[in-house]
Amino acid sequence: MKKISEYSIYICFLLSVAVFSCTDDKVTGGAAPSEDGAPLILSVGFESYASTRLAELPNPDAMNDTDIEGTTYEMNHVGLYLYYTDDYKANNGAGDLTRPYIRNMECEIVDNRLVPVDTLQSEYIYIYDQMTVVAFYPYNPDMSDPDNYFNVKADEENYPITRRDYAEQYYIPYRAELATNPTIAYAAQLWFYPKQTVKFEIVLVSDDPSLLPDEADVKIVPNMDPADNDEMLVGGRREKWVDHVNTQNPVPVPSGSYVKQYVAYVWKNDTFDNELKRGELLLESDLITLFASDDVELQEQYVYRYGYNLTNGEIFIPTSSYLIHDATSLQGLAGVNNTSYQVCDIDVSSISSWKPLSLLNATFDGGGHRIEGLTINGSDSSAGLFGQIKGSSAIRNVNLIEPELTITSTADSCSVGGICGTVNGVMTEAEKESLLGSLPDGLSEVVRQELVKELLLDIVNSTSRIIASRVEDPVITVNGKSPRVGTICGSNGDKDQEDNYYGIISDTYSLGGTLRVNEADPTLNEGAYVGGFCGLNNGKIIRGYVTIDDMDTPYVTTNASGETVTDDLSAGFTHTGNLFTGGEIAVTDSYSILPDSTSGVQQLPASWPSWSTYTDIWPVNTSGWTESNTFWYDLGTQGTENYPILQWERR
Repeated sequence: MKKISEYSIYICFLLSVAVFSCTDDKVTGGAAPSEDGAPLILSVGFESYASTRLAELPNPDAMNDTDIEGTTYEMNHVGLYLYYTDDYKANNGAGDLTRPYIRNMECEIVDNRLVPVDTLQSEYIYIYDQMTVVAFYPYNPDMSDPDNYFNVKADEENYPITRRDYAEQYYIPYRAELATNPTIAYAAQLWFYPKQTVKFEIVLVSDDPSLLPDEADVKIVPNMDPADNDEMLVGGRREKWVDHVNTQNPVPVPSGSYVKQYVAYVWKNDTFDNELKRGELLLESDLITLFASDDVELQEQYVYRYGYNLTNGEIFIPTSSYLIHDATSLQGLAGVNNTSYQVCDIDVSSISSWKPLSLLNATFDGGGHRIEGLTINGSDSSAGLFGQIKGSSAIRNVNLIEPELTITSTADSCSVGGICGTVNGVMTEAEKESLLGSLPDGLSEVVRQELVKELLLDIVNSTSRIIASRVEDPVITVNGKSPRVGTICGSNGDKDQEDNYYGIISDTYSLGGTLRVNEADPTLNEGAYVGGFCGLNNGKIIRGYVTIDDMDTPYVTTNASGETVTDDLSAGFTHTGNLFTGGEIAVTDSYSILPDSTSGVQQLPASWPSWSTYTDIWPVNTSGWTESNTFWYDLGTQGTENYPILQWERR
């Protein structure tokens, strides 16, 4: 069986589409266009769902190819349909698809635009009325045969973009749908999403590479996806079940584990049994056999991930296909905005001075695995394991052990924290541009500005988060003007003249540690904010605690009488900023060993958390968690040093 080529999991591209004018006769691909209507400009991408998307194409041009990475699958291009929206919604939603404006027009990608392949037609399409666009990849010419015409929306399932015989399946099928009209045509978006496709990823981790099965010895979900109906009835199955084996790095550097990722695709169809039952085989090899722990009703376009550590028996659920397994792969995130998952404990002590990581609309999931040996000696204005996270970014399940940060800053201000220096600081113009991507060619400046304005709505006024994480015994030393320092983060949330950048830290804590700020020159502490948990909070902190009791931030000045005055600028938990109003800045249900007058902060051990706990089987899939209150496993014992712990700490 030929392999399905593996492509990037995250892809976003833009296409422009113009649509033929509306006439009394329905256009089915051969009529000459009239330019009396309005051109439709669409930006097109791959749909994003709560689960990871299945965008297996490397770029939009691949939709034109019949050969990708050496595999020939003989199907390409896009089949385009256009209906009046009233027809598409007719019959109580069942639709009347017997009168399409455009039926199965074969289109290709030309300079980021979707245009008809037939050169006799105009490359532009115009519309008058409200329309529903439906597109399929890859194009199938058989659907232009009258015997295969659609009558209702349910017939679209018969567009044969998935072959029943897996051995002949070399591509990931997609479908797109959009309702639009001429008045908003320039700002519409058409999203492709995987059709009839289910993806399985099984990650194995081991300190001994000889325990990891080879591709030839592995079968993935062998009880699913029969080759055809006849073989299904007699128990026949594919001969080979591993489509990809990804080895992240053959030699972990310097401390980590060996990792292999086995990937298989299942083509979902109502003819087959699309349920994975508890106890069924996930992975079968001569070295190891894994079974499903729960019943799963398979949903198209979803990725189902499972992880197992052969060394310590840990079961985990990776929340990304981008796996972090050693110091090199973790430090490699410094210039990359991949959403990633840490699969094992990592020692980064071989990296003498850590380069703080950054996230821009991405997520790092530490999986509760340890990160130790972190040392930073530098002058970064935002420093920590992560320097900055921005946009809709998240850090979750981080377990940072004894980090040592020594920062000497020459900037007007600096933000330093164990996990992150700055949570959602003001975004630079370059960062905004990088998120906008490339717009279609040939747009007027007015249209382009409107598109940029709409896309920016998803970028600014954003929220970054730190969730369900912990830091143990940090040692943080900062020298510089107006520092913002905390064991978790230096500053949380920011604002410029136009946009708000919110930060939320929830269900996170810090044990012990030391903060030393401008000990040699306390005069630099003018404008300083030093807190046991967070230096300056301009966002929300929910259900957190801190047990640090070793910090002293004096500021020495002279009063009107010429007397020397020393003030302690430390706060037991955090300082509250003034960038936002109302409930946009808040600390709720949080605790500190040291006194703190901040509203929402109580003092341990006299006061004690009463948060919700989760004591069922771990792991659970946390990919969709944001502000849930069930991150805690055990609330400890009041009056002792047995403090609350998070779900993943039960390992």
